[in-house]
Amino acid sequence: MRIAAILAAHDEADHIGPVLAGLEAFGLHRILVVDDGSGDGTGAVAAAAGAEVLRLEPGRGGGKGQALRAGIAHLRSDDFDFYLFLDADGQHAPTDLRRFLDHLATHPDTDFLIGSRLQDRARIPAKRWRTNALGTWTLGRIAGVSWEDSQSGYRMIRKKVLDRLDLRSSGFAIEMEIAMKAADWKLRWAHIPIQAIYQPGPPRSHFRGVMDTWLIAWESLKC
Repeated sequence: MRIAAILAAHDEADHIGPVLAGLEAFGLHRILVVDDGSGDGTGAVAAAAGAEVLRLEPGRGGGKGQALRAGIAHLRSDDFDFYLFLDADGQHAPTDLRRFLDHLATHPDTDFLIGSRLQDRARIPAKRWRTNALGTWTLGRIAGVSWEDSQSGYRMIRKKVLDRLDLRSSGFAIEMEIAMKAADWKLRWAHIPIQAIYQPGPPRSHFRGVMDTWLIAWESLKC
């Protein structure tokens, strides 16, 4: 099974190295870091760790959705089986990929695997969890799919599924847009338990709370 990973990164020079080192053991087909206008040398750190780097210069990037769409377009012509997405900021444990692969070993027909932090929710800030849970339940009812953690960025998607989706989101709504549009097809879904990791110190997330939650809901309803 050939897997191509895409990591969108903006000013993650301090975190991208360990994430890439954690993926090395899995022998992935390709690892692409989309450097979304970073000013801290993120791309150089990623290249030194052996990853391919697609640089979006300031003014060309501007959001996770745009970075992921650029990465998908960059890899689309290649021949592989699954896209893998995970965050570059250390909030996803690369070792949890083993759980995805173990599931596929016993359920090889699965099309869409979403990392679920449901079992580790005590580590998630309450405000973030409440908005995530509300959005997951509401949009799942609309899509007709029972999701556990619809906004999780740790996921594997069969290439032939993702390549036929017309994606337009530029920000964090990209993950919900993918799930909502994929729900139009009769897919085999799986929820994979993953760790919820929050780095010590002041919050660094580029997620803008209420604003991005509203945008996710709005973009999802347009799908």
